[in-house]
Amino acid sequence: MIAAIRRVFGGLAFRVAALLVLALLPIGIIAIYQTATIERETARRDEASLLALTAQAATSEESLIRAAFGSLTALASTIGFVKDEPAVCDALFADFILQSPQFSFAGYISTDGYVRCGSAGRGSDVSAEKTFREMKADPKPRSVINLDPSISKTSIIALSLPIMSGETFDGYVTISLPHAQIFKGMRVLSPDRPIDLVTFNEQGNVLSAEAGIETADLRLPQAKPLLSFVGKTQLAFSGPAGDGLPRVFAVVPILENNVYAIGSWRPLASGGTFSFSPIIFPALMWLTSFAVAYFAVHRLAIKHIKRLGRDMELFVGSGQLAPSVSSFGIPSEMRDIDASWHNLALTVVSDQAKLEDTIRDKTVLLKEVHHRVKNNLQLISSIVSLKTRTAATLEARAALREVQMRVMSMATVHRALYETSTEGRVRADELLQGIAQRTIDAGLTPNLAMDVVQSYDPVTLFPDQAVPLSMLATEAITNALKYIGHPANVTPSLAIRLGLVTNSSAYFEVENSKGIQLTTANKVKGTGLGNALIVALVQQAGGTLKVSDEPSRYHLRVDFPIVDFRPEPIETSMQ
Repeated sequence: MIAAIRRVFGGLAFRVAALLVLALLPIGIIAIYQTATIERETARRDEASLLALTAQAATSEESLIRAAFGSLTALASTIGFVKDEPAVCDALFADFILQSPQFSFAGYISTDGYVRCGSAGRGSDVSAEKTFREMKADPKPRSVINLDPSISKTSIIALSLPIMSGETFDGYVTISLPHAQIFKGMRVLSPDRPIDLVTFNEQGNVLSAEAGIETADLRLPQAKPLLSFVGKTQLAFSGPAGDGLPRVFAVVPILENNVYAIGSWRPLASGGTFSFSPIIFPALMWLTSFAVAYFAVHRLAIKHIKRLGRDMELFVGSGQLAPSVSSFGIPSEMRDIDASWHNLALTVVSDQAKLEDTIRDKTVLLKEVHHRVKNNLQLISSIVSLKTRTAATLEARAALREVQMRVMSMATVHRALYETSTEGRVRADELLQGIAQRTIDAGLTPNLAMDVVQSYDPVTLFPDQAVPLSMLATEAITNALKYIGHPANVTPSLAIRLGLVTNSSAYFEVENSKGIQLTTANKVKGTGLGNALIVALVQQAGGTLKVSDEPSRYHLRVDFPIVDFRPEPIETSMQ
């Protein structure tokens, strides 16, 4: 072949071709280096893609586990009031399982290791189980696997939350999540490269495996135990699996410091292409010329890639797709890439529209829920109001008015959640200002001279803090109006303040003067319920209470952090 080329083009052409090979040798070396760099970059992108897909694939388990811990929190806050009534307690858990069919069992285990009440299996002795021993030794939220449970009769993930009475362990509530429910919710996000998904707890124990728990070790990292990933954030890496084959791994936390997911797949990169590059590249350079290289690289590739890059920048910046260009003179590969890009952009636009519709539907549904809750609470308030009018004694009417104000404070929270534009949160300053004004109007007698000072900084809270804070405000203001007094030669006064200390902390305070009692409510003998509720509500809001009782004034202050909702052990300080 070389001889034929030499005869056709002559010796000069052959020498030019040989010189071209030598001239392009540095470029060949650069190309080899770039190939290695691209392979490393491909591996990094492979790891980043797996990390994103693992987080998406784990959303099914995350939603189930978060729902379970949320339900545990709700059950734990209620168990203190019903645990001494087995029938009521059983009905509570049975109704929960009926309303939540994704769980197979829910129950309360006392400190002696017996199931005191539950959806099934009351009286069962679990004191010998590992979960009970660990929970008693170190009370904290736990998730463990149980392949042969005595109650559920199928492999489960047992999720448990301790109940604390002050600093004392008072048993725990537990929910059984069957593996069948977990696998049922799995989604195949990458059909061409299926992800092997495994979840494990903070002790490094496997909780679930999409391809089977029995063979999970074959798809886990060979040299890194699962316990080494506990407490870390998202990470991705490559290495041999338990079966000795190379894999790409990604670890993401599902519940911080509790449950994790590790996904893996086979790497795309292969060493064969790199090993032949030094041979192929000089041969290709020898068979080309500068003109052909310019035409092939610039005319057939670079120009179209730049145009595609401009189209992508336009789409990223404005969301608009550039008009299609004529396919004349464009290589088929570039046409395929351009078509794939347009299909991808159309898919992104379609998915974004669907996502916006989903968010809109979710917002409407959430507002409707708050609206109905508000209406129901207002109906209860109306019933209590009717009962107040028929009450025979002053004490009964005062007690019913206090109940009505507490119900209306909760209704106000849900009304604010329904009307607010910030989904799932409420402006505490606007909320407390409305509650304070209604409480003052209801608690003062007409024509009573009194200085009222109110100050509210803008504070936004989630319902977990807004509800107890609104009830706390109702109780504190009601108590202040009940015991407000007329100091000597001074106008009676009432001060209500909500203030920001930092971006993550705030305070609420109520102060009233003392002296000669003003309101008729003082004639009603106090029961201490209001103070007990204030203490409990302060704990529920996660704050600290400071009270100053002086001869001329009474001052109450609550400092609290501004936090998001997260499942935590409930301290049942009120029995």
